[in-house]
Amino acid sequence: MSWTRENGRKMVFAGVLAAALVISAMAQAAEKPASTKTAAPAVPAEMQQMMDMMAKMGAPGPQHAELMKQAGHWKTVSKMWMGPGDPITSEGTTVSTATLGGRFLMDQFKGTFMNKPFEGMGFTGYDNMHKEYVGVWFDSMGTGATVSHGTMDAAGKVLTMTADMDDPTTGTKAPVRMVTTFMDANSHRFEMFENHNGQEVKTVEITYTRVK
Repeated sequence: MSWTRENGRKMVFAGVLAAALVISAMAQAAEKPASTKTAAPAVPAEMQQMMDMMAKMGAPGPQHAELMKQAGHWKTVSKMWMGPGDPITSEGTTVSTATLGGRFLMDQFKGTFMNKPFEGMGFTGYDNMHKEYVGVWFDSMGTGATVSHGTMDAAGKVLTMTADMDDPTTGTKAPVRMVTTFMDANSHRFEMFENHNGQEVKTVEITYTRVK
């Protein structure tokens, strides 16, 4: 039987709820006076198995360790193509930080767009349960979130993510492909491709150079 994301969420929720009930019962037993204290309730085998699986799915692994190597301070050079011709170029900075026990890499970007301040924040991680990379992005140009899913190539050098972004002109979703190429420990490049009239076109390129 294949697992859907909804099934995964239900399993995690059920496991968390059951684990909470067991922990609560054990805490109540521990708080009783010595004369009336009873042994902590045994965890049923099925419950223990679920808790063990939750711990395994929630533990950072090698994919997370590789992502966390990108933690640091970066100088960025951004290029954005609004149509045919030369792109709009700007500079900025990104601070990347390992968060939630090394499970997610948080990126905090500051720069400009059309000569106006621009800020963005994103989280990238690896979903052990669904065996895919996941990301979410927010920025000062909108009030929504872009959620992405993707894979890393066998060499661990190219991360390809796909997402559906809101098109403000039509109110519909537009598919995008985002490719991050890790050249070395101190530089990587992000590219975003959009579908224009049935043809994939690069609209964004950001190069990152490590500062520290």
